[in-house]
Amino acid sequence: MTLPEPALLRRGLVATERCAARLQRSLDRLQPVFPIDGAGLQELASERQDDVDAFLKRFEQLVLTLQAQVFVGLALREGEDPRELSRRDLAELMERMRAIPSADQFRNLVGIRNRLAHLYPEEPDRQAANLNAAFEAAPGLLEAARQAAARAGSRPG
Repeated sequence: MTLPEPALLRRGLVATERCAARLQRSLDRLQPVFPIDGAGLQELASERQDDVDAFLKRFEQLVLTLQAQVFVGLALREGEDPRELSRRDLAELMERMRAIPSADQFRNLVGIRNRLAHLYPEEPDRQAANLNAAFEAAPGLLEAARQAAARAGSRPG
């Protein structure tokens, strides 16, 4: 069952706020670690490995929460049927609504999130490159979350 637009959007905004705050904490904790190379990734202490795992999960969750709840809720509020929109179309609608700074930038965030979902334990340099990309892109993701939340707080018009 699909939630009605106001409930879906409210739930998405609460989740977005929580995810964004946790992602910011991860960024702060990991600032001394990044950028990292494959060798450095393999040498991380257990606590730092846990910090990296938390960062990855928080990055992924924020991207997914924005896409599946906030963007869908905003589209519904605008009278759009999100089931008829591709993810690309939905991102472009969000850009036109000024709910995100850039559809291209958001698609890049989704691409990074998708690469993070694949583990390459035998390729630490590849893992490190994906982590570095996510760490570098995370402030843009936080800005997209802030802008989407601000747009959700205003009515169209």
